[in-house]
Amino acid sequence: MALYNCQVSAFRFSLTGSGLVSVPSSSLVPGDVIEITSDSKAPCDCVLLSGSCIVNEAMLTGESIPVMKLALPYTQDVYNPDEDKRYTVYSGTEVIQARCAVNSKVCALVVRTGFASVKGSLVRYILYPKQSKFKFYSDSYKYIAVMFCMSFIGMAVQLLNSQDVPTVALVKKCLDLITITVPPALPACLSIGSSFALSRLRKKSIFCISPQKINVAGRVNVMCFDKTGTLTDEGLSVHGFRVIAIKSEKLVRFKKLRMCVKELGCLLYTSDAAD
Repeated sequence: MALYNCQVSAFRFSLTGSGLVSVPSSSLVPGDVIEITSDSKAPCDCVLLSGSCIVNEAMLTGESIPVMKLALPYTQDVYNPDEDKRYTVYSGTEVIQARCAVNSKVCALVVRTGFASVKGSLVRYILYPKQSKFKFYSDSYKYIAVMFCMSFIGMAVQLLNSQDVPTVALVKKCLDLITITVPPALPACLSIGSSFALSRLRKKSIFCISPQKINVAGRVNVMCFDKTGTLTDEGLSVHGFRVIAIKSEKLVRFKKLRMCVKELGCLLYTSDAAD
């Protein structure tokens, strides 16, 4: 997915003449004009200059329905590859069919290549994800800061009330007060708890690459999965449901809702039959 290189027909100018020349896709730069052919994969983000094509963008969007791409119209509007998606063929998408007029070619202008393209930004996000901040760890740091402040207040009170105490003993008391107020083993306990959770998950064949998210996952009660076109077919049908630990009042309400849905279905069926 990340590394893709192929031969592309690009327009090149030379002293002998100009025309289409087969070049590797790694040598393309923004501004080159290339030819789009059927049953090929787009090596970069480009805007159509002539003709049209049908593109499968399932790798980028997850939708298995092909998308129609048209040539960029001649208007006064400023072209934006992120907004004018109707005229842009993105890197990594499959060109199912390229259509053009007789004795002409489907040409496109290279806009973005490499990691600057949509596919490259997706790969860059996978390799270097954004650091997410968890409220649990931020609250723990706030707790440690508050306890530090309390320990300093205790040290000040200790210094004011212990004027005749030797310096060595006074320093020991202050250090004891800090260690009592702020447990030094608190970070170790947090890391040990995450390691123990990782080992328990590994026994059930569940692997986690981000141990910090285990604490967040422990607060999840319901997980909902959306239908994706890359894994399933076009369409979604519910074959059944399962009720788990629902109180009697909620069960009665659910039965009433199911009866209302059935009545609505009967009314729609009778209305369609009457029409």
